[in-house]
Amino acid sequence: MQKPRNLKEALRGKLSKGELWHLRTSFDSVGNIAVIEVPPELERKEKLIGEALLKINPQFETVCKIFGAHKGEFRIQPIKVIAGKKRKLATYRESGCTFKVDLGKVFFSPRLSHERLRISKQIKKGEVVGAFFAGVGPFPIIFAKNSPLEKAIAIELNPNAFKQLRENIVLNKVQGKVEAVLGDVKKVVPRRFKGAFDRVVMPLPKGGESFLREAIISIKPEGGTIHFYQFVPVEEPYASTIKLIKDEAKKAGRKARIVFKRKVRSYSPATIQIVVDFFVK
Repeated sequence: MQKPRNLKEALRGKLSKGELWHLRTSFDSVGNIAVIEVPPELERKEKLIGEALLKINPQFETVCKIFGAHKGEFRIQPIKVIAGKKRKLATYRESGCTFKVDLGKVFFSPRLSHERLRISKQIKKGEVVGAFFAGVGPFPIIFAKNSPLEKAIAIELNPNAFKQLRENIVLNKVQGKVEAVLGDVKKVVPRRFKGAFDRVVMPLPKGGESFLREAIISIKPEGGTIHFYQFVPVEEPYASTIKLIKDEAKKAGRKARIVFKRKVRSYSPATIQIVVDFFVK
């Protein structure tokens, strides 16, 4: 008997036609853990769905389902194990780096892997990079292993993520290149990192615009680059973001020049995530 190629094929005959219609076949792969959405209509079949996913993807040891939106100060997404090993600690590998990720306690997105490598390729020898909202460390650690930077300062507010950030720095042997700082960007940057960075990356899931001022004032007087992420409407995605960047730079007594922009990923039918790289002088 031929092995099913996807989740829908694996569940044909086990779910009704109506149930198959509701089935979400896409999922996030966080190393040895798959994270999937199960619509309310299929809640009673979640174990069956999870087991089918394990069967067709033997690299996974656990399947978790999302049960609720990102919430709280740390934008944590609640998850629940529905099949496989009863654990939420994932081992995730990307660009020659290994990360321990405690799902349900920290924010983590595997969907920005292209961005992490794209920026790594731009970092020049001797740069000092500010990694705001560093989480468990994917941006600064991948930069440290894949670029000639001098140092990355990884700032994180969530104590759970900060603990794992420190563990991942040791795990990837980048202690001399990545410094973990526990604290709020709004408080830490003006006090310790004004005019300190050649480059800043700020991949906050939502609300990054509130921290543009801190990013701009942290850039060295001679200038530097900021990589700014934002969720925007599909229609006219860049105009308001570019205006916001230029206004914030002006307020800080600096000038901003847009050097690159692109759509990073779709979020919903009406919303996409974009990145805008701009040079601050």
